[in-house]
Amino acid sequence: MAYSSVVKVNRDGLLSIADNAGFGGANTIDIAHEPGDFSMSAPQETRLDFLDRGRLVSQSRFGDDQALSGTFSAYWRDASDAGVATLFDILNWSGYVGSNWTSTLGVNSEIRAIDLRLTISGSDHGDGGDHTITITDCSLDYGFSEGQPNTTTVNWRSHTDVRPTLA
Repeated sequence: MAYSSVVKVNRDGLLSIADNAGFGGANTIDIAHEPGDFSMSAPQETRLDFLDRGRLVSQSRFGDDQALSGTFSAYWRDASDAGVATLFDILNWSGYVGSNWTSTLGVNSEIRAIDLRLTISGSDHGDGGDHTITITDCSLDYGFSEGQPNTTTVNWRSHTDVRPTLA
């Protein structure tokens, strides 16, 4: 497949969330009605520089891993539903999600985590296929803002990934 010559834009994206069953499992939702502002920060490992009496020496090493993190927002549509997953239920692990979803970190994990996937359409633009960025085991924090429209801002952090899975 040739390197794509088409610049992708937010209209090409689809953000999805899945529980422990994975994408394609029963507990997957697509985040509809959102501005397309997904962002991700993928810092490198901490870099350690060593000094010899205050001078840098040519011995540099990697230190601790840094977790993937990021944010996205969605227009607020529904608080909770006993019959289907809503974004607010995922954020609060309540309603249908509280009864039917399993954390990607396991049943006994204190941290309730999900997997995120951003699918970017490529096949619609002559690429050999669509492109995906998948981040696993993410905990979510959120904020809510009233306005026109009401908006939920979600901050996420992976507890296992230092790099996303790309396809």
